Amino acid sequence: MTIQVTVANAYAVAMASDRHVYRGGHTLSTGRQSKLFRLRGRVPAAMMSAGSFSLLGFPLSRFTLAIEAALAATRDAGPDGLAEAALGALQQRVKVPGGSPDMAQRDTEILAQAADLVLGHARAYGDWGAGLEKLLQEIRRAPRCDGGEEVEALGRAVWQERAVSLATLARCPNVAEALSSVPDLLGEAAISALVRDWGQLPDASIMIGLCCPGTGVPAVVSVNVRRGLGDRLLFAPRYDRTYYVLHRAGRSLLLSQGSGGARVAAMIEGIASEYLASHPARDETAGLVDQRWQRTHERIAVSSPDELAGIAAGLVSAAEVIGYLTGEDEGSVAGTEAVLVTPQGLFPQSRERGLHRKGCYSEPGELGL
Repeated sequence: MTIQVTVANAYAVAMASDRHVYRGGHTLSTGRQSKLFRLRGRVPAAMMSAGSFSLLGFPLSRFTLAIEAALAATRDAGPDGLAEAALGALQQRVKVPGGSPDMAQRDTEILAQAADLVLGHARAYGDWGAGLEKLLQEIRRAPRCDGGEEVEALGRAVWQERAVSLATLARCPNVAEALSSVPDLLGEAAISALVRDWGQLPDASIMIGLCCPGTGVPAVVSVNVRRGLGDRLLFAPRYDRTYYVLHRAGRSLLLSQGSGGARVAAMIEGIASEYLASHPARDETAGLVDQRWQRTHERIAVSSPDELAGIAAGLVSAAEVIGYLTGEDEGSVAGTEAVLVTPQGLFPQSRERGLHRKGCYSEPGELGL
């Protein structure tokens, strides 16, 4: 279970993250590595990531360098300008270490995974032809990821050239059958699913918290990240906007990422005890939790930076304990780490406030990626 929370208003931005170990499956986050990164420069800012540490061979922590440069170049642009600059830094093409000698193979593998995804959903609609037609209509109603136009064009070229090899790379045994009967329809559905914010979990999520030096107004950038084609990443807003700016001190914005977000939402709504007693499967409660979560985003009002940091760390710690007690995903409950971003600077918080005094952030090189 990954739990990472950002709470912001016109006082400051507080960001908190758990550190934990998975019981089984893919270990995406461990207690030996931090997901909070301090951004240096004249603009107080920090970055927080959830999910994979590296995509397409590119460490997500390296984005801190590009974001630092973007914020330094636009430090007088106001909170909206700073948020847009941070977002723009994320949208650059990644530079894979050592070049891209196996790019064609990587692109084919990504398309094979997309073909697995769409065929798994298309079966609910009927046979391959009718099912993929209906599914494609549904996919096209979803918003396009940033950079999707370029990746979509590249995907059609790769599909035309290498579709015959997909059957050996895909996990779904029906890919070979669909390729022989409706290859063009399968290709269009797979490519569309890849470049739109539809039906798939992100490979990683990134949040950036910052405070405008001139006004003290904070901003939070929040995006989901997916592997695209041609050594680039695709970005989709995690919520209804890619970034939020808080101009009113009396209202607070709370954003959570990771699998623990549902538990955080349950606690905010005062139903944590109900969730703990029953702890049904996550997919059974997803719709209800999402509705409650959206209504809750701007409902919390806190009146000081200390209170912001306390709420952020408290939500992460409590959700982590619930995950441990219910036995879902969590192998051990570890300490919570947090940073507080204010116009005066970026401060680690002390254990007396429920947070670690040391180890509250990592420099980009500390992950060893």
